[in-house]
Order: sequence, then structure tokens, then C-alpha cells
Amino acid sequence: MQEFDLIVIGGGSAGMKAARTAARMGKQVALAEERELGGECFWAGCVPTKAMVRAAEVWYLVQNSGKFGIHAPVQRACFAEAMAYKDRAVREVGGAATESDEARLRKIGVKYFHSRATFCDPNVLQIGRNVVRGTKIIIATGTIPHVPYVDGLEEAGYITNREAVSLTELPERLIVLGGGPIGLEFAQVFRRFGSEVTVVEVGSQILPKEDGQVAELVTGYLRDEGIRVLTNAEALLAAANGGVKSLHVRVGEMEETLEADEILVATGRAAAVGDLDLESAGVQYTQKAIEVDEFLRTSQPHVLVAGDASGGYLFTHVASYEGRLAAENAFADDPTSYNPRVVPRATFVDPEVASIGYTPTAAIEAGIEIAVQTFSFSDMDRAILHGDARGIVKLVLDATTKEVIGGHIVGPQASSLIAEVAIAMKHHMNVSAIADTMHAYPSFPEAIEAAALSTPSYVGRVEE
Repeated sequence: MQEFDLIVIGGGSAGMKAARTAARMGKQVALAEERELGGECFWAGCVPTKAMVRAAEVWYLVQNSGKFGIHAPVQRACFAEAMAYKDRAVREVGGAATESDEARLRKIGVKYFHSRATFCDPNVLQIGRNVVRGTKIIIATGTIPHVPYVDGLEEAGYITNREAVSLTELPERLIVLGGGPIGLEFAQVFRRFGSEVTVVEVGSQILPKEDGQVAELVTGYLRDEGIRVLTNAEALLAAANGGVKSLHVRVGEMEETLEADEILVATGRAAAVGDLDLESAGVQYTQKAIEVDEFLRTSQPHVLVAGDASGGYLFTHVASYEGRLAAENAFADDPTSYNPRVVPRATFVDPEVASIGYTPTAAIEAGIEIAVQTFSFSDMDRAILHGDARGIVKLVLDATTKEVIGGHIVGPQASSLIAEVAIAMKHHMNVSAIADTMHAYPSFPEAIEAAALSTPSYVGRVEE
């Protein structure tokens, strides 16, 4: 039986970071991954979808270039060619990722098993034909799409993000079940290429974790592009007849039947633990996540979890952070607790959405007295010159200390702008640290400065 100081299960962002961290600590490390190295983000999530978002954005700009005085003789968009661009972009980002990642693992002494791992007992794993023992084990298996029960859905057929990133034919009509980031990104991409799209969201707003005003603005922007957005909508029954799929929904007190060529399910994620046999390991878990403490340790302290499988923030940057932290904590006499206070998140619809920290509602519910400072991109020179002045910046402050405790942006380059708010929060800065910093003119970061300079009596304006 081969023995290792650490066995990492999963070769995505969390698992790769954990393996590299432990190897650099001088530990004997093994990593098991039954699919491709790189994880869900690289193959079916963040990376391919952002290439699709960009392709759809370019086509949208071409169609609307007349307002800039540009009348290009572009006749059509070829969805299959756009998806071929996506494939090329993914390969370029990865740089033949599977081979290079394997080579990097070998270079630092990590033993790589391209096989499924299953627990035999709390320390022993069956990995393919190999039986191995780990003093410490990190589970980094990520998540799989969570498909809610809807009568008839299995029989009617559906796709998830995994199939959606591989389509080569554009569905003429698409139902998106779920109004979170994944569902909305796909909804806008397919709409811009010509699909009729309906989003069905069970909650009272799309982007349920975002500030209500931000979600309301995004709803309006999507509807402006012809996307039908249904909230407080419950899917009751699905069916298929002659290639046409239908979904019967209840929206408030009304019921209706939607028809489409495809149903895309984007209703959340669940931990990918089905093949691990966690019962043999004595590790406690729920339907959606493995239970961990503040140090990322499971009910078996020598078994830790990094990344999406723990049910926390489902972001690649968080997974990478947790991979390093789990590896360090696995061998630490004094482990470091996971701190989720400063976690930026972004949704790549157009205009983008980005946020961090408390929403005003969450802060009030936590008993924090707050001040909210807001600025509108419609009052911003660079946004006007850019030709897209939609959106707002909203800063949430501790009313007493004026420390920045949250930031919410919908607007151009929001995913980049949120970094300034993250730095302020990381270092517990007063809002004046942003307001007193010179920002280049004309630039989008001025929107953060303008929000910092605003006061409740001058919402959306720079205080003179």
C-alpha cells in the first residue's frame, strides 16, 4: 500500500492549489482526478462561458453600432462559429492545460492518479486499481448541477451548464430554470444570438443574493433586450411532444404553459460526493454540501474540504484560497480560520454586476447602523462617452466609523471596479481613503470615487 502525507481528491482550482501548497511544504502528496485537470470552472463554467459572453457582446455591439455612426455590412451571426471561437479561447487560456498541469504536478513531486477515488476507511482510499493511505486528506471534488424535482422533467429532457457550453446549434426558444448568475449569463448570450428566452425564477427577484435595487435594474436591462423574466414562478410540470418541450408554471396566482426547444436548468449546485462513500470515512454531509468547521475540517479532523464541496461561496478565487488554507491547516499546530468577510463576486451579464460584503438589508438585519452612498453611471463622463451609462455604484458604510462594509455595482467593468472596494474592506478603511485618492479622468473607477464623495442628501452626485 502506498502511503502519503496528504491525498487530495479533485483536480480543480482548490485541489491543484492544495496539492501545490503541501508539496512546497515538503510533504509527500498524491492527487486523484477522474476527469480532466482544471475542474468545472475551466471546462464547463467560468472560462467557456466568458468566451461565449464576449462573442455575444461583440454581436450585440455590431447590431447597435449605428449610434456610433458605424454601419457595418455584417449580415448574420453564426452560432456554431462563435462556439468554435469559445473552444479556441479555452485552449489558449489553458495552454494545453491538462498536459501542463500534469507536468507541473510531476515537477514538484506530486503523484497524480487519473482515476476515481473512494474511501475504504477514514484514511484509506481506493483510487482506480490502487489502494493508498493518507495521513491527511483534502476533498476538493467541487459540485454538480442541482436539479430540482419537477414532475416530468427527467422524461422531457433538459440541459445544464455542461451541455450548454457545448451546443453548436442555437435553440430557437429556450427556457432557463433559475435566475442566478449562471442562468442569467446563458439567458443573455442565447438571446443575443437570436433565441427567444424566458427565465423562470422561484424567488421574488433574480440574483437572489444581490442588493434588491441592483437586481431590479438588471431585470429591466434584460427585459429591454427581449428576455422574459418571471419571478415568484414555480415550475409544476414538464413534458415533451414531437421535439417541443413544455413547462407548466405558476406565477403568483396565474398559471401558464411555456414552450421551448430546450430547457436549461440552472437552479444551483450540490457537492459532488456521490462516488466518495463518505459513510466509510465517517464524514458528515448533507444533500448539498460536506459539513466543515471554521478551519475547513470535517467531522473527521484529518479530512478537510476545499472549494465548492463545502457549500460556501462557489467561486474559483475562493476555491483557490481555500485550497491553500486547507493544505496549511492540515499540518498546522495552530490552524487559521477561514474568513469570508472580503469575497468579491461578479456576474457577467451586460452591464456587469459585482458585489462584496453587506447589502443594506443584510447589514440592518445584523444590527449595524449604516449609511449608503450611491452614484449613477448616467452622471459619469466616461460612461457617457463609452456609450453605455447604465447602472449604479452603491457603497455600504458603518454609520459611526464610516468604514466600508459593502459595495454593489451594476455597470460597465463592474467586475474590475469591485477590486477597489475589496481593498478598502480588506484593510478596514474609512470611505475617505477612496474619496481622498486621485482617480484618472475620464475613467470608470471615478464612479467609486464619486460614490465615496457623495452624501445621503446628494445621492448620485459628487459633493462639491
